[in-house]
Amino acid sequence: CGAAAGDPDPLGGDRTVRLTLGHIIDKSKGGDDSAQNLRAVCSNCNEGLQNTALPKPDTIHLLSQVRRATISDQKTLLDWLLQKFKLVATQEGAGE
Repeated sequence: CGAAAGDPDPLGGDRTVRLTLGHIIDKSKGGDDSAQNLRAVCSNCNEGLQNTALPKPDTIHLLSQVRRATISDQKTLLDWLLQKFKLVATQEGAGE
């Protein structure tokens, strides 16, 4: 969902978002508790996703979805990606 710790909880009035550790591949589907299979997710998503997480789309499918989106949605996605990877781009630009 993209929520960060401390953001207003969309389901909880005055509450803020709480992050938990969630499995990328659920243990019931063969995943494990290794660091490579864990990610931070908001508690709403983690509790709602138990054993129902969809597989990640492959690159071609993801790009086709973006191409079919409206220009406005593509710009929103671009802004989000630029913000998300701002630190990575800054580090790469500095030659780190």
